[in-house]
Amino acid sequence: MRYQVEPPRLDRPHDHAASMMQTTPPGGDLAMQLFDLAPTSLWLQDLSALKTRLDGWASEGMTDLRLWLSDPEHLLTCQRLIRIVRINRQTLLTYEARDEAELFAHIPTLFHDPHATALVEVLCQLWSGATQARLVTRNRTVAGRVIDVSYAGQMLPGSEAAWDRYLISIEDITAREEQRRQEEARLETLSLTDPLTGLRNRAGYEADLGRFEGVSPVPVSVIVADLNGLKEANDLLGHEAGDALIRAFAAILEQQAPAPARVARIGGDEFVLLLPVTERDEAAALVRRIVAALEAGPSPLSAALGVETWTGEGPLKAAIARADAQMYAAKRRHYDTAPDAPWNPADAPGRLPRAH
Repeated sequence: MRYQVEPPRLDRPHDHAASMMQTTPPGGDLAMQLFDLAPTSLWLQDLSALKTRLDGWASEGMTDLRLWLSDPEHLLTCQRLIRIVRINRQTLLTYEARDEAELFAHIPTLFHDPHATALVEVLCQLWSGATQARLVTRNRTVAGRVIDVSYAGQMLPGSEAAWDRYLISIEDITAREEQRRQEEARLETLSLTDPLTGLRNRAGYEADLGRFEGVSPVPVSVIVADLNGLKEANDLLGHEAGDALIRAFAAILEQQAPAPARVARIGGDEFVLLLPVTERDEAAALVRRIVAALEAGPSPLSAALGVETWTGEGPLKAAIARADAQMYAAKRRHYDTAPDAPWNPADAPGRLPRAH
């Protein structure tokens, strides 16, 4: 939330301090002490001038406040009519200010948001008749540190019509929000990750496709790879052995693929490498390195690979389909079912017979 407030005579600090003490919260000295010593940041505001202006706009035909405040001039007018009456000690601690003068001097920084999204939301809630407003937003401290805050506003009893006493409670929830964001990121990563290999799964692959096609500079090369002999390994040696082959193959693909390539396992033994800003000859060279790595391992592997390059013409998936067709041609050659299949630079010698 961004205020461009005009606190009472900030150019005269002694007057400002006096004005802060002029208004005693309901309940007298005890209430004032509780206000000052409260463990959360408290702000007492006078919104009466703002309410008068809103009423005036309504009498002139304003019916949709949210739409009205989309005009920067209208929003700036509202910001300037917010008057801060009092803050407590915790407010200085929350916003890392040495004193009230420093805090008020940094008000535009603390609540910086070009669209004042939080302020607009609060005003719309109050304008609709609510006496309370709650939301979570982000502020900055005097030092510029971004903090997550829980905002709770309450129009004090007797002020519902004039909006002259509005009490705000601000709680710093940065640690909690950071933990939430980390957990959300972890869950998102899990949802896009293949648990067997640690590579991207099909959902992650589809997400990358949309991102690459939307913003990635061309050319984008793609390699489609399929491990040979997995079914036979599963049948003869068990699925644990088959899983070991898949993990070994995935490790080679990930080791050989240069950043920022994205490697995904999209099926049982099917893999796709997306290579942004990579020409076809570079991708073909990568295929040769993958084949060499497959053959050089302690337990040599065999795979069929296809490579294609997308230059921005047509959909990216069309290039992937062409690479997929090359991979299947290599697969057929591997099992000697189509000796006249198109050339594939990644044809690896067969070791385990398998019907695909």
